[in-house]
Amino acid sequence: MLSAKSLFAFAILVPLVGAAIPAEAAKAKADGTAARAACFQKANEAVAAVGFSANNADKNAVGQDAYRQCCFKAGIRP
Repeated sequence: MLSAKSLFAFAILVPLVGAAIPAEAAKAKADGTAARAACFQKANEAVAAVGFSANNADKNAVGQDAYRQCCFKAGIRP
């Protein structure tokens, strides 16, 4: 049979661990969101560097390529 001390420690430890897990998940999500925003900005800069003379298909291809490369470098899914 478990002692009172171990039951008390278990009763205190479980809620603390449960409260820490969502906080870590939110932090990872925020980091991913910031990385995605930076990649999106780099894609927009790449499209702007193409200029006005390119057609929309070329602009889309350049932007998508820049975004995907940035995501792979950052270690996030595009």
